[in-house]
Amino acid sequence: MIVSTVVHAANDIPNVMRFNKPPQTPQARYVIELMGMVYHELGVELRLEEFNHKGSLIAANAGNLDGQLARVASVETEYPNLRRVDYALFQFNLQFLSLCSHCDLKAVSSLTIRSGYPVATAYLAEHHIQAYIIDVKSAVTQLNLVVQRQVEGALILDFHLKPHLKNINEETLQIKNLAVVESFHFVHKRYEHLIPLIKAKLEEFEHEGIIEMLRAKYQI
Repeated sequence: MIVSTVVHAANDIPNVMRFNKPPQTPQARYVIELMGMVYHELGVELRLEEFNHKGSLIAANAGNLDGQLARVASVETEYPNLRRVDYALFQFNLQFLSLCSHCDLKAVSSLTIRSGYPVATAYLAEHHIQAYIIDVKSAVTQLNLVVQRQVEGALILDFHLKPHLKNINEETLQIKNLAVVESFHFVHKRYEHLIPLIKAKLEEFEHEGIIEMLRAKYQI
């Protein structure tokens, strides 16, 4: 059965697969290079297109994009046409940022999260957080809202926060890790036959030390 599946996939590989270009972070550059290598090995051109980050999930679910380069597993719930390659590309921390050393997340009345990153929304729902939520487009806006005390806290990804810490003079800023989260590659369901090939190539790259090299290159 496995041999049959792999043979079918190899005989039905597209020439090009289209993904949205993610915001420029070391994690994004790492995933772009890694998945570009994977698809190149499979004979596929990975093509990146400018696209609204939040809207890209809707577009990928509708089949207007061929998948998502890297997303958290929870997107499967809201976007059922996306199929996950069961290989974690990298891990990151979801963090709670506030100016209060003793504040409990469940007790705060207002929070800001970043639009287009469902990990925060999923965490809030899972832990039944009832705070008023302000959805913004950038980590800088999140930080400004907290520092100016317009909200009591922010849920933020560690790699979004890190570049801005040196610009913050607020000594009372508190950062708490809430959860370690894994990020995965997704394809639209019409390409789910490629998943065994993609996973096998990722495992091959891991065995050869390529993934470790790329993580070191981008300091992931």
